[in-house]
Amino acid sequence: MNSSCPTGSCAPGPCPPDEALSALVDAALPSEAGAGLLAHCAGCPRCTRRLAELRALSDAFAALPAIRLEVDLAAQLVDRLQAGAPAAARKRGQGPWWVRWMDRIRPPTPWRFAFSPFAGSIAAVGLGLWLGGMLMELEEPVSPPAANTTLAAMSVFGSVPPGNLCPRAGACGASGNAR
Repeated sequence: MNSSCPTGSCAPGPCPPDEALSALVDAALPSEAGAGLLAHCAGCPRCTRRLAELRALSDAFAALPAIRLEVDLAAQLVDRLQAGAPAAARKRGQGPWWVRWMDRIRPPTPWRFAFSPFAGSIAAVGLGLWLGGMLMELEEPVSPPAANTTLAAMSVFGSVPPGNLCPRAGACGASGNAR
């Protein structure tokens, strides 16, 4: 008995997916796969019903009239693009060698160096040099020498380290340090 069959009278094996049945209707399957699907559909009422629905849908699509567009959108689009292009853009590739070279390396804009890669790279290098120069001008901060750094460092190992509370009233002096 097939576990995916709702009626219990289906052919052995799982029911094929709708994509396989659709490919069978469109004759897009190899002959041995198509024969296997037809054999399954012969014993499975659910798949037979689904195959009949897909064939009816395919016939309905085939009965639709073919619509021919009376408008050539590609030609209209090309005409609009060519009509809207400035004269300078249509004349690219003309002029002295250096003008042709500049046309290759910069985008077609009305301004000579507007938004070109060179302008961006020049701005980046200039900003880097300016920021680097500002960093080079910084002076080292001068800190005053500590009076007795060795004694201050060793006070950590005393009976009452800096920042702790005194364990009893007489353990710390007036300054809070251990006696």
